[in-house]
Amino acid sequence: MQSVSMTIKIMYDGDSKDAPFVAYNPELDVSSCGPTEERARQNLHEAVEIVLGEAGKKGKLNELLKEAGFEKQRKVWKSPRIIFEPFRFPAVN
Repeated sequence: MQSVSMTIKIMYDGDSKDAPFVAYNPELDVSSCGPTEERARQNLHEAVEIVLGEAGKKGKLNELLKEAGFEKQRKVWKSPRIIFEPFRFPAVN
């Protein structure tokens, strides 16, 4: 079993009382939530495992990973490169 790094974006939804923390993986477009940041991350890991497991059962895992930006190099999957850049946007009143 191979391990790869994936992006986890953490957001806080103040309107949610039970599970205000949202963990999102943009590569696979999978999200989950929880009462704490840690629980949201754990739930996201479980959701990603389900998505990857189902793709594997259907024989579509390689296709899914390629579409998500992963690259196979010498039988090993490499994560897509993540870059943070500043963007300017007009001031909001």
